[in-house]
Formats: sequence, C-alpha cells, structure tokens
Amino acid sequence: MMSRFPLAVIGLALCGCASYRVLPSPAPATGLSPLPIRYQATRLWVFHSVREDGSVERVFVDPHDSMRVVVTLLRPEAAAYASSDGGASWTRASIPLEVPDSDERSQRSLSRPRLLAEVLFDARDGRRAWARARGRVFHTEDGGLAWAATPLAGIVALAQGVDGLLWAAGEGGLHVSDDGGRSWMHRPVHLPGAGADTRLRVRSLLLDQRGGRILLGVRDERSDSGPVAIATVLDGTSDAARAAFALVDATDAPPRALTAFGQGVTGVVETRDGGASWRRAGLALDAWLASADGALYAVAADPMIEAAFLVRAHPELATALAQQLNGLHVEAASLRPAFLFPHRDRLLAGPLAAAPVFRSTDGGATWVRVLSLEPALAASLRTIVDAQISAWEESPPQARGGERRAEHGPGTGENHPGPGRHGGRGGGRGRRGTAPEAIRTAPRAPSADALQAYLDPQRLLARFNSGLALTGMARAGAEFYAWAPTATHWDRLADAALAASDAEGEISLGPGATPAGPGAFTLLRSTDGGASWAEVAQGPEEFDGAERLRVQQSAPYPSWLAAGPREAFIGLAARDRTGPPWSETWRDSF
Repeated sequence: MMSRFPLAVIGLALCGCASYRVLPSPAPATGLSPLPIRYQATRLWVFHSVREDGSVERVFVDPHDSMRVVVTLLRPEAAAYASSDGGASWTRASIPLEVPDSDERSQRSLSRPRLLAEVLFDARDGRRAWARARGRVFHTEDGGLAWAATPLAGIVALAQGVDGLLWAAGEGGLHVSDDGGRSWMHRPVHLPGAGADTRLRVRSLLLDQRGGRILLGVRDERSDSGPVAIATVLDGTSDAARAAFALVDATDAPPRALTAFGQGVTGVVETRDGGASWRRAGLALDAWLASADGALYAVAADPMIEAAFLVRAHPELATALAQQLNGLHVEAASLRPAFLFPHRDRLLAGPLAAAPVFRSTDGGATWVRVLSLEPALAASLRTIVDAQISAWEESPPQARGGERRAEHGPGTGENHPGPGRHGGRGGGRGRRGTAPEAIRTAPRAPSADALQAYLDPQRLLARFNSGLALTGMARAGAEFYAWAPTATHWDRLADAALAASDAEGEISLGPGATPAGPGAFTLLRSTDGGASWAEVAQGPEEFDGAERLRVQQSAPYPSWLAAGPREAFIGLAARDRTGPPWSETWRDSF
C-alpha cells in the first residue's frame, strides 16, 4: 500500500497545477477605459475561482482590422492569447516560446518585453501573421491560435511586400519566404570589393515598393569603436571625432554622391533582384532607414555621430562630462540650462531630434542633410525608426555584435551608471583638484549607451522615470497616438536628477523611481497623419481608480502604445519605492 508521504506529495502537486481561461473583456466605451484581464482558474478539474488581477505585457492590433488582437500576459501565466472579435472572447495560443527569467527590480523590466516583441499581420489574409521574439520568427495561419517556429535566428526586421513575399533581415543577411513563412531562402549580402571575411550586421530593412528594391542598413564590424574612442568626441582629440564633427557641422552642404563615416562596407546597400546581387548606395553611414512621400530618409545610428550631435546640442552636459571623466567635481547647478522643458514638437520627434537626419530624392544616389521636419513627416518617420530601434535592442547579442567592453575597467551600463571614482552612486563627491588627464587615459570610459544618456536630457531623465521613455508613439494608417511628459513632471525629474548629481559630485544616471504627483504625462491623438495633435481628456487621477498608487507614492507612466483603427491601447507602469513593479492597460476608443 502506498505510504501517506507519497500521497501527500501527489496531492500537493495536483493542487499546484492549474489551468486558466481568460474571460471576455468589457465592451470598449468611448474615451478612456481600463482593460482588466479577468480569468477563471481551475484546480483539480473541480475548483473554480474568478480573479481580476491579470497582467498584460503587450497588445498587438491588426492595423487593417482592430477586431484582430494578440495579447501577451505575464499573469496568471506567461502566455499569448488571440481574439478575432476585439476581446469579446480569448483563446490561448499554442506557441513554442521559451520565456526568459526577469529581474522585476531592473529598470528594463518595465519596458522590455519578455514574450513577443513584434507581430506583423498579413495585409492580404487576416488569419495569417508572423511574430518575432529574441531574434526568432513564428508564423500562424489560423488567426493566432497555433504558431509554428521557423528556422530563422538573429532576426531584427520583418517586412511584407505588396506581392505578398515575406522578408526577414538580421544575422546572416536577408531571408525571403514565398509561402507565408513555412520555408525560407537565404540571400547573403555579397558586395563587390568586400573580402570573404567581411562581417556585417544588418540594422535596418526597407522595402522600396515603388522602385522594386530592397535596402538594408548594414554595419561593418570594423567600424565598431570602443568606449574610450567614442568618448574622444568630448575633446575632439581623435581623427574619428573630428570627422564626426565635420559631418554634424556640415549643415548647408548640397546633395552629395557619398556621405561617409565608418570603415569597410558600413552604410546603405541595395538589391534590385531579390538579393541575388548587391551594390552600395550613396550613404556610407550606419543608419536607420525609412521612406515617406517618395523620398528615402536615414537617421544616423553610429554612436560616434550621435555623440558628436549631442555634444553640439547640449554643451553644458558635454563640458560637465569631460570634467567628470578627468576626475573633477561637477557642479550640479551648471547642468540646469540643459534641462529646460523642450517644445512639444521636439519631444514628439523622439530619436529624430537626437541624431542627424539625411534625405535622398533620387533613390539613394545622393543625400542631403535635413535640418527641420514638418510635424507630420516627423511622426511618420519616428514610428518607423522607433520600431527598428526596439527590434535592435531586443535582438540577441549575436545579431548586433554584442557590446564592447570599456578599455579601462568595466563598462557603464545599468549596473555601472557612472564613470567617476564612485561609479556614479554611493553619495560620494568627485575628486576635487585632480590634475586633468587625457580622456583616452581616464580610469573608466562610459559605454556608448551611457555616454548618450549623459549627453541627452531625455535619455538621462528617463533614468529617473523608472527607466521609462519620456515619449512614445504608435500609428494605424493616418491615425497617430502619442504620450509626452508635462512641464511639471519634466521639472520634477530634472530636480531629482540635479539633486542626485549634487550629492555625487558628478552627473548621475540614477536609477530613480518615477516621482509621485498628478499630471505626469499627456496623451495625444492625431487623425490627420501627425500634422496636428489634440489632447485626450483625462482626469488628474485617471489611472489610479483603486488608489494603489496614492498609497505607494509612485506615479503611473506609459511604457508602450498599440494603435488600431479608431482605437489605441496604453500600457502603464510604475514602481513603488521598494522596487516591485505595477502595470495596467487602458484603451481609448474614438
């Protein structure tokens, strides 16, 4: 006879097993309303309970049909659910996806997806879609109920042509499928004059539907610069830094047949025969690619170019950082001019306001610098570039070449926020009176990401906003949706950053929890392609119905947006002072 102990173990195991059924979502009301996730938990096939504490990670809406929705949940279980009726019913998706562990106290846990990063809906067949997660690609042909894995890995971009062909780019070059993703053909990038050992990383994929071309933004690994080399933009002592400033400062140059920065075959490459042959375009520069109104656009992505651009835009931060890298004390008051609240158009431009932008009207043969963008054009380009940046950051290290370590000591990232003697934290003062040294021999140089955060007020203040980006945007046709900080919240973040910098004697990168207070952000909607924006009406405590945030003394802030026809979904996140995160999803129907 079986002993009591094994029976007890079996009983506990059965009690620990549960199945879940997500219940219908409430019908959307006009205006803002919460999107609670109610689910039924069943244990031992008998005991049922209904709970309302489901947690949404992301919502993906078919831009052609807002009734088709895919959501990823983190609670009650890490899984994907699909709906073909706008959430009136949900079905758990079968998808062979491994869910990585996550540190909930990490700033990135509030904004980086653990499950699906992108869902591309077939424009010709509403039941077909493709998903990307950590470089892998999955496809479905039944509206998202069953997904199959493809053999692709290291993918950073997906796109569908008007002819229905599906393209994927990333590690290994370009891949194409003519059967909906069931099988793939590899199209490696071979350029005339490039050696067989040339290693390229694809950053951007653009289908030029009018010209029948495919353009890739690629980076030759020989163009990679270490942290110390990139930091020379602060004093202009290297040839690369001087070349970067020459490109950034050339604001009145006519269209040129070759705008170059970097080594090897870094730049824009194109194919007119589906990847059988390749050639270089007139922009030999690491960049994000986009198109609008028949023109091609490129936003510089080389860390050295971005840093040079930010040095010119924010000299107060550049001067202070140069002092900091040389071991000198930084007066926090000197940073105040860099934190003046910017105009809304600049906020909504996002990454386009932090790097040089180039345009080509002759198919990429010649390029000219763009000094200003109309709001509608900026919105159109931003949504494209934002998606590429998110895909790049989410992709596995092998697809983007990983991160180089600092030449002198550990790099400065989330766990190493500052290059000073105290590592940017600890409340100590910088080293007063230390004799300046050349930046290239400083004891520690910041990573490229940290350097850009030091020099860019938006990225720096995001570190004090629980790591959440200060602005974001989503698009469905001519309808755009965005969020931006209010002037009051911007000043709260600036005060927090300056107080931390004063305590440390150097520019502080946080991290800091979002300061509590009403009116942290404004939701914006555009129905004319981004030409004009209207505020979405919201009360002072619109997103604190349960008064949880008031108790926790933290403020909710958007972490993501998803837009569909006449509807948008807003993911809100917050972190209390002890670290655990909080999230909620709302929808706006109009």
